[in-house]
Amino acid sequence: MAETDIKGYSAAEKLNKMDVDLIDITLTTDAETIADNAAISVAVEIPNAVSVLGGSGIIQSITLFNLDDSVESPAMELVFIEDNTAFASDEGTALNPTDSGILKALGSTTVSNWSTFTPSTNEMTCKQNIGMVVKAPSTSTSIYVMAINRSGGDYTPSATTALRARIGIVKD
Repeated sequence: MAETDIKGYSAAEKLNKMDVDLIDITLTTDAETIADNAAISVAVEIPNAVSVLGGSGIIQSITLFNLDDSVESPAMELVFIEDNTAFASDEGTALNPTDSGILKALGSTTVSNWSTFTPSTNEMTCKQNIGMVVKAPSTSTSIYVMAINRSGGDYTPSATTALRARIGIVKD
């Protein structure tokens, strides 16, 4: 492997310094009918997503859990944002990002194909090998995520805390 100087480290030294973490969050929502293309959750903090203020990381995997016994788990788009800019005014409302707000987006990915684990009716879906580079603002180690209903139909969660995410991130 060629030795490349990356901020004073060889490529191998830099890779060995990177931290791998799993961060669990609750995608808090409202227990109401959420239309297709509306916000399921808005600007949920992912604390310590990067190691240092203004640092970067790579989102490598996402696992979503639905603990809602309704067995209603739609396709969702997860949008990662550098700060708590909301692309909707509240959960269950239509998207309305401003021009300056959309420029704070770090990227997005869609998850679907839920597996149901009976008899509990808990559900899970995974997205792996994402490789999305993210960067926190210069004064923070957090980034934010929001969830959007992309199912083509309505989604009605029965509880505000039933939707959970486990984000696998490689920290710089």
